[in-house]
Amino acid sequence: MKKSMVAVLSLVMLAASVMAADRLAIAEPIAKGGVKAQDIEAVWGMLEASVDGGYELISRAALKSIMTEIGLTTSSDLMNLNSVQKAKLGEIKTVKYLLVPTVAALGSRLNLSMVVLDASTGEIDPDRRANETIDNLDEMADKLKDILNEMGLGREVRKRGKSAILAPIVKVSEAPSYLAEDFNVRLEEALLDAGIRLQNLQSVAKILAKNNIGNLYEVEPAMFVRIGELLRVDNMVQATISRFSFTVKEEYIQVTRTTVVRCIGNLEGNIRIISAQTGEIVASFPFHQKINYDDIDYTEDWDNEDYGKYLIERQLPIISQKVIGKLK
Repeated sequence: MKKSMVAVLSLVMLAASVMAADRLAIAEPIAKGGVKAQDIEAVWGMLEASVDGGYELISRAALKSIMTEIGLTTSSDLMNLNSVQKAKLGEIKTVKYLLVPTVAALGSRLNLSMVVLDASTGEIDPDRRANETIDNLDEMADKLKDILNEMGLGREVRKRGKSAILAPIVKVSEAPSYLAEDFNVRLEEALLDAGIRLQNLQSVAKILAKNNIGNLYEVEPAMFVRIGELLRVDNMVQATISRFSFTVKEEYIQVTRTTVVRCIGNLEGNIRIISAQTGEIVASFPFHQKINYDDIDYTEDWDNEDYGKYLIERQLPIISQKVIGKLK
């Protein structure tokens, strides 16, 4: 019985070792151009908090032990291994890969470069490099996630199950004051009716305002990633409204010798859906909706705002159908 139990445990341990994640060490960033020690420590901490990619990180103490065993004193030594040191590194089984970052001062800016060394050979993996110039550490923090994802070292994205509607971009001359708000409120209603989970519109506005985030039409993907994290959503929906009009004109009917009022409304633009994980546009489609008010019997006392709000109310459920299909 004891022998069978030992055998079972041995199999479990063997399976666990086979399935164990490869171990990765993050070397202390190499400083160049007078980069301050506290900035190097900050970058090192950012990397340790952000790197994942399914790897198991080893501690700084473990890395120091490995470097001592090979005869290295600084991270820069890892970039200049001789054949003997490479052979010694290959004999160490506690780490599979080494991430070696370099932070260099370029005037008032910083340059972050990173390479991955295969510990079994000591060679740099040519397909896993990164090089990014940024203004400061705050910008580095914003871009680090994308950089690591491109290197295969990013954290696995956790789905939150929610989306957010961003303020629309209105490209209509003399647009009425109610247009943007009514459009988004009706879009929100349609999506909620379809079972789409949304971040509250008022909460979205408050969060973005608190973080001094304004016009979102031409920002870089990294900014959308940051916004997604602030709002805690998977996707963001944003409309661009390029046409919003209703034309009212009188038409004389010869047969009946009467004058009737004709009114046609148009709502035109496009909607894009942006991934909060990558900041990239994952779907974009135009809309052009027309409505004829002739079939409505109670427009005698309507003013321009009545016509406009009715156009939005009637057409948003139709416009939202493609959005619903992309978010479900």
